[in-house]
Amino acid sequence: MPREKRPSQGLSLPLGTPPADASLQEWLYQSLREAILGGRLPSGSQLPSTRALAQHYSLARGTVQAAYQQLLSEAYIQARAGSGTYVSEVLPDATLHAGYVRRKVVPNVEPPRAPPDTPWVERLGAISPVFGRRAVTPGLRPFFPHRGDVRAFPVDTWRKLHIQQLRSSRLSALFDSDPSGLPALREAIAGYLAIARGVQVSAERILVLSSVQQGIDLCLRLLVPPGEQVWVEDPGYPGTRQLLEVSGCLAVDVPVDRDGIRVDEGIRRAPKARLAYVTPSRQLPLGGELSPARRLALLRWASESGAYILEDDYDSEYRFIAKPIPAMRSLPAADSSVILAGTFSKLLFPAIRLAYLVLPPQLVESFTRASALISRHANSLSQAVLADFINEGHFDRHVRRMRKRYASRAEALSEAAQRHWQGLIEVPEIRAGLDIACHLQVADEARACARLAEQGIDVMPLARYCGTPRAPGLVLGFAPYEERSIFDAAQVVQKALQGLR
Repeated sequence: MPREKRPSQGLSLPLGTPPADASLQEWLYQSLREAILGGRLPSGSQLPSTRALAQHYSLARGTVQAAYQQLLSEAYIQARAGSGTYVSEVLPDATLHAGYVRRKVVPNVEPPRAPPDTPWVERLGAISPVFGRRAVTPGLRPFFPHRGDVRAFPVDTWRKLHIQQLRSSRLSALFDSDPSGLPALREAIAGYLAIARGVQVSAERILVLSSVQQGIDLCLRLLVPPGEQVWVEDPGYPGTRQLLEVSGCLAVDVPVDRDGIRVDEGIRRAPKARLAYVTPSRQLPLGGELSPARRLALLRWASESGAYILEDDYDSEYRFIAKPIPAMRSLPAADSSVILAGTFSKLLFPAIRLAYLVLPPQLVESFTRASALISRHANSLSQAVLADFINEGHFDRHVRRMRKRYASRAEALSEAAQRHWQGLIEVPEIRAGLDIACHLQVADEARACARLAEQGIDVMPLARYCGTPRAPGLVLGFAPYEERSIFDAAQVVQKALQGLR
């Protein structure tokens, strides 16, 4: 088997300044030997030619040849015919060179420095990020929520589109792109929104980002001064509440019932709030829709108070009992007050890190400038591939295929609950989405979650989404799990929770 060739590292190795009391040959020899024994020139690495090293350090070539010859004679380096000079794989015993003292790495004895004393750092210390390590665990233990089935994604198609973008004639995707997003992708998103979400908007009003979380952050930075109030659904998306906490804005918990956010209660609690964050197409985590009457009431409040509405349309495409309902942003009265947020992480795969905002006309310039300042632009290569993926019909086919698959798995979860969870977990009708909030009928959430985790089952306690105490519950995902694994895991859940009654 041929020996692996390692790149030459000597030219990039700083050797310091020759001391006044040593010859250049002795200095070069000692510097190279220390670099070898100290690991900066690792075993097997190739040294530059004597000519190249002499030119690089402005030395006579004879000086370099003499230093190399001494290292060769002591077995620190070896010459390979027709290949070059390499650091020996096995170095000579240090006792053969009694005068040499190997340089030791001095540990850092400076006392640890305390974190900066800033409001952001102080507030970050008080929260446990919703996107922490547990949320990015690569495994698929049932029934962790908010995940799609990445195994069903058409990887071969995506790879083909990637290769097309990397042709020499199409390398523009490797450069910086428009801070608003690649024009081709914004046009594709505008076309998709017109058909699937009933939103008629020009591509110039669309801002491409890396995540909806980034969009929420922009809204808080640009629309809500510190100390001002923001409506959040209760229960609701915990990522919004955490951003509010570290931004210094005041979260106002507005209760949610079967018709969505209680607009009247929001007005009673915070009539002068600057922003309302809502999930009207499928409330997170309870799963209901905001009723038409409350949509109009919410729009009327925003118009009269000068507030904005951030509509998070995170997975409404996966609706099983009927066609997806139009986004609230599609209503005529929503044009100047509603910011629509959407993501491809739920529809395709999390690592794509592409999302978008549909902005009212008066916010386009400020949001684009802020995005360019903070993050410049989202990944332009992924944007180009996604644009082709949408325009060639792959996106629509994938969503339709996954809608059927997730509907089957939702049905499997409902059937498993009927069969195994009577008196333990009450699962409501599953009409859409990737997960479902369920009523826990035994023990408390913390004990139930801990017991399930011990048995290899991951769930989210409903309390994680709540600003105020609520009846015990669990949020269970079903989308990534095949029907057979759902039934098997349901039996594990049954055995684990029966001991808590």
